[in-house]
Amino acid sequence: MKKRILLAAMALTWVLPAAAQDYPSKPIKIIVPFGPGTATDTVARVVGAAIGNRTGQAVVIENKPGAEGQIGAQAAATAPPDGYTIFITTQTTQAINPFVYKSLTYDPVKSFAPISGLSLGAQIVMVKNELPVKTIGEFIALARAQPGKLSFGSGNGSSRGGAELFRIMAKIDLLGVPYKTQPQAITDLMGGRLDIIFSDFTTGLPPVLDGRARGIAVTSKERIPGLDQFPTVNESGVPNFEMWAWTAAYAPAGTPRPMIDKLNALVREAVTTEAYKTLTKTTFAVPFPGTPEELAAFQASESKKWGEIVAIAGMKEP
Repeated sequence: MKKRILLAAMALTWVLPAAAQDYPSKPIKIIVPFGPGTATDTVARVVGAAIGNRTGQAVVIENKPGAEGQIGAQAAATAPPDGYTIFITTQTTQAINPFVYKSLTYDPVKSFAPISGLSLGAQIVMVKNELPVKTIGEFIALARAQPGKLSFGSGNGSSRGGAELFRIMAKIDLLGVPYKTQPQAITDLMGGRLDIIFSDFTTGLPPVLDGRARGIAVTSKERIPGLDQFPTVNESGVPNFEMWAWTAAYAPAGTPRPMIDKLNALVREAVTTEAYKTLTKTTFAVPFPGTPEELAAFQASESKKWGEIVAIAGMKEP
């Protein structure tokens, strides 16, 4: 019996490297827990195209939005751990949801194998054109004059987190309105049905630059080169305010390490392509590829930070 077990174990060690060496031999699926047109979706499509070009295999993007990313996260967590499913997501599913919801259908740590970080970016603070404010200070004054009357929309956890932290640090009362996706929230802002949004640059910056909404600040600690016309929230009346959003790639837990290493190499190569460099340049994001271990450590630190933010802002759902 012991001899058979030993032989089986040896066979497995031979099979996995061989499988990794032939990888990929069929289409790869990328699950995105947010809708088409979102920042995460845009990153996934550029990365997927690069992987497809490098491997000669089709890369299929599956958008599964809803429930603050939980639907997509569950789909990724229960996918076969064979190296043919990549989960491209954000801090919403991996660092925020565990503190907001009493129970999840997935575990942000145990359900996934980290592959690599992808991008890190600040947010644009935007208000509807009809709102009579042009600065963060003016918005705070208006909110204090009309407590509970002004609304913010959010289509993901980082957007809500930015607005909630701002609300707490500025000592104002705002009405939060949740959306299935960020583009839906921005559409309502442009239609005058919301007052303010904290948004990623991919979905928020275009309507600001073409005049459909008014940008009043960015959430980085210092002004962003190329967007110097927008002051920071930190310098505009809310000292020490800072908010960043990130994207990263994971695989289902149990994916063999040789497959993870292959995926890590493919993702890190994708981040060096001209298409990805153009994406980060136009969205004012910073690439942050790394090892699986580095992503795991980064996620742990982000979970600690977001746990404190959720507690301070009172974001926990009943």
